[in-house]
Amino acid sequence: MKYKLARDTARPILRMQSSEVTPRLQEMIERTGGRNGIFRQLAGIAAETGACLVVTDADGVLVRLEGKQGSRDLFERKGIALGSVWDERVAGTNGVSMALSERAAFTVRGQDHYFSLLKPFSCTAVPLFDAENEIVGAINFSMVDRGNHADYLFARQLLGAAADRVQRLLFERRFDSSMLVTVAPGAGRDLLQNNELVAVNEDGIILGATARAHLLAGSEAPAKLKGQSFETVFGAEPASLVQVPDRVLSVRHGGASLEITARVPSERRVAGRPPKPTPQAAPANPRRRRLAPSLNRLSLGSERMAAMCARAQAYYRRGLPFVIEGPSGTGKSSLVAALTDDAGSAQMMTVDCATLDDIPEDRAYFKTLVGQAQVAGALSDSLREPVTIVFENVDEMPGFAQAGLRAVLEIFDATEGTDMPRIMATSRHSLRQNVEQGLFRDDLNFLLARAVVALPALAERERIDALARDLAGSLAGAEVEITEEALAVLRAHPWPGNLRELRNVLQQALMEGNGRRISAVELLDLAPPATLQAGAPAVPRSVANYDERSMIEDALAGARWNVSQAARTLGMGRATIHRKMKQFGISRPA
Repeated sequence: MKYKLARDTARPILRMQSSEVTPRLQEMIERTGGRNGIFRQLAGIAAETGACLVVTDADGVLVRLEGKQGSRDLFERKGIALGSVWDERVAGTNGVSMALSERAAFTVRGQDHYFSLLKPFSCTAVPLFDAENEIVGAINFSMVDRGNHADYLFARQLLGAAADRVQRLLFERRFDSSMLVTVAPGAGRDLLQNNELVAVNEDGIILGATARAHLLAGSEAPAKLKGQSFETVFGAEPASLVQVPDRVLSVRHGGASLEITARVPSERRVAGRPPKPTPQAAPANPRRRRLAPSLNRLSLGSERMAAMCARAQAYYRRGLPFVIEGPSGTGKSSLVAALTDDAGSAQMMTVDCATLDDIPEDRAYFKTLVGQAQVAGALSDSLREPVTIVFENVDEMPGFAQAGLRAVLEIFDATEGTDMPRIMATSRHSLRQNVEQGLFRDDLNFLLARAVVALPALAERERIDALARDLAGSLAGAEVEITEEALAVLRAHPWPGNLRELRNVLQQALMEGNGRRISAVELLDLAPPATLQAGAPAVPRSVANYDERSMIEDALAGARWNVSQAARTLGMGRATIHRKMKQFGISRPA
């Protein structure tokens, strides 16, 4: 040991007097902005897990110790007590000294402690930074070492989330009058991924950034960002985002994907209080609930779909786990997106269960996800932003993942009413039928499918015309006319591909026509053939009154009166089109 310490010293840890600790505690409170609520919550979690929360200042002096009395007595007998000094030169190798020196989360297991007196304990510590990225102290979980890596991971993620929240609060207070830009990694497999803050002045120059923002920028240290152009560093011009508050811009930077959001001071949310709808009980009649605009549009033309959207909205707001069932293309993913957009969910994790295989890599990934979900469940809104976990194609979830998800949901079920992550799942098949066939665990089904939202197929919607007009207008970027004959074709089609098929059909029709009008001519491939008269081309049977003259006029209008294109669409010769135009008295509009 380079400091010439003796491993078996009976009382190896130096302790300061209470008169020396008090001013250090006061300074710590001031430098962390008085975040006692966060520390109290960490203390409560520590007590539940049999650990002790250790808070030290920047010199490694223990200024706050929280935990159950029995646990505290054990730790204090070993030297982990108020006033103890955890500088490596005094206490040897330990979690606090390593976290402070490395400026990063660090776990020292029992066997890795230098002093033999500390070998029964593991210590996981995370440094605390102020708005200028100066270390103000460290928070640490000390616990009896069971040799369980899940304990270390839980402590590191929990303390990391708390440290991030403390710095974000200090940073938002420090740069209150500046534009704040949130920079986050693109969607990945990390539920607790960090969103970093960057303060920018009116000229787009970086004034400061939180602790790990430089890593997203590929820079060597936080100080390297200060004074540089945000656009040069991150590849995006923040002023353009201000025109649309909270718009998320995805950019490629250094081979990775980043999501960037700008907030001007007047529109900045209150620190630590992300927008969150007030939980409400599910209504007796879901149809009477006022739908969010995105949900209202999703249910356009169908009272049944509106009822399902209202039901999903109520379940989501209450935080109940639920499953959205429906055939492929009925709008399950769109409903999930509408719900999370309406609630302002800042962090969402999507797991496609159909891509999980029973291989070591996917087992390790899902085990990590389960651990992160438990951490997120332990954190209240003072420590994290709302978290939503979506399990897509849950009916295809392999057995090992079903067991892991069941363990998480049992924990959440036992602590209902707290701020747990919202959990949704989508399924193309009935989970109840999968249970009956032995493909899905019955206990997981009862925990996950607390409620089921069954989306109707497109053919079951009452007014497909309203949906078709809205969708066509969205695709064209302007109002689109759909003729009555075309609407009759759309109503008669069985739509096995549901909304995806409708979108494809409308898009193709707009491309084949003039982009502003859809007639039955653009939908000839959608219905079985029929013959209006000898020699006439095939048309849908459902359009009995669709005469040859109307068909030719629609084809010409869709082709912008290009006779050759209209002839190709109808399968006629160019001379035949000219002859029939003369026969029916059809002439080009003036």
